[in-house]
Amino acid sequence: MMDAEHQKIGLPQLSLRQLHYALAAAEAGNVTAAARRLNVSQPAISAAISALESHYGTPLFTRQHGQGVGLTGFGRALFPEVRNLLKEAAGISGFGKAERPIAGEVTLAIYEALAPYYLPALLARLEKELPSLRIRYREDTLDGMLSGLKEGSADLAITYDVGIDAGFTVTTLYDLQPFILMRSSHALARKPAVRLKELQRECLVLLDQPASANYVLGLLHGHGVEPRSILRAGSFELQRSFVAHGMGVALSHTRPRIDAAYDGKRLAVKPVADSLPPQRVLLASAKRHRATRAAEAAAEAITRHFTLLPRPDAA
Repeated sequence: MMDAEHQKIGLPQLSLRQLHYALAAAEAGNVTAAARRLNVSQPAISAAISALESHYGTPLFTRQHGQGVGLTGFGRALFPEVRNLLKEAAGISGFGKAERPIAGEVTLAIYEALAPYYLPALLARLEKELPSLRIRYREDTLDGMLSGLKEGSADLAITYDVGIDAGFTVTTLYDLQPFILMRSSHALARKPAVRLKELQRECLVLLDQPASANYVLGLLHGHGVEPRSILRAGSFELQRSFVAHGMGVALSHTRPRIDAAYDGKRLAVKPVADSLPPQRVLLASAKRHRATRAAEAAAEAITRHFTLLPRPDAA
């Protein structure tokens, strides 16, 4: 209960715990899942949501029976601010405790094509080096990661240098050169390297992600290459399978150690003969959100150890 002085100056009758509980529901899209994640009762999550909705006088969530909860327009605008407030509160709580182990929670987004190569070893290293730090992770598309950084649902992202603008702080982890994927019996597979111009009138297999597709199309158009047709794949492995079955060619930067699709069909992997600028793999964060001490420590550890991890371009 607020005392008279609090009421007089208009301080809200909300607690950080209520904000934390409601944010968990927003992130999980489900009250039960949020309760399970925080190890609290479901009514505690519901009560926190009710308190916020009562305070703001408007719904934050849309509720559909059996389908969890979604955010209203007001909720989508509010929760990035709630997330920032909770991060600031965590930083204030740890102020002056630099000698203690770095604790807290950091959300790391990683491009879904890179995750299988790096994420397991990276999580193991972070657990060893920063044992008091909780790392939450998610695999995402290029566009999804940037949206997550902007809205504050991700603190850090391991991504290609695609769609990055002045609103992000980036550290280069390493550089990659693109290569061309084709079925093993393709006429160009006999060549040691392939010029982009030789892909003229080929069917192009693109990942069905705007940022990735625009990057590849821009690269080809810059060399005067017009695909005969475009086939879109929803995943990196489906793209490789389409190519292995002769349904088109593809440009990629991520190469598994086995040049075959899931069903065993062989792929030919050819370097690009043209001189192209390398593609950078970045560790990115959003400038609009002040990094917590936990996020800074995680970023330093990722940057320091990343060169020790397997490289996706290794043959």
